[in-house]
This record gives sequence, structure tokens and C-alpha cells, in this order.
Amino acid sequence: NVPLSALKSRINELEKYKNKPVIVCCRSGQRSAQAAVSLRKQGFNTVHNLSGGFSAWQRDNLPTET
Repeated sequence: NVPLSALKSRINELEKYKNKPVIVCCRSGQRSAQAAVSLRKQGFNTVHNLSGGFSAWQRDNLPTET
């Protein structure tokens, strides 16, 4: 869990995932879209943004854990 505002300063923590599929999400999908662009620019090969964010996930009654 890395906030968009901390992504650049914490990119080293994510390096081990550079060649693996990465899914980014936020509440609405807006900040995560920015994060996906940033990760791609940093050389992450397969980055997916959860369209509509977590709100859309819940609205579609998809499973969650607390």
C-alpha cells in the first residue's frame, strides 16, 4: 500500500515487482491511473489500473476482505 504522494520516494520498495503484473487501485481510479503512468515510466512492464477504483468494485458486489 503506497500512496501516490509517496510513490517516487518509495519506488525502491517496489523494484522486485518490476517484471511481474502490478494492479494499482484507489477509491475512484483517478490517482491510481496517475500511479500506473508513473510506474510505467519507471520501467514496470505490466501495470493495470482498476477501472472505476474500489468504489466500482464494491458497487459491482465483488468480493472484499476487511
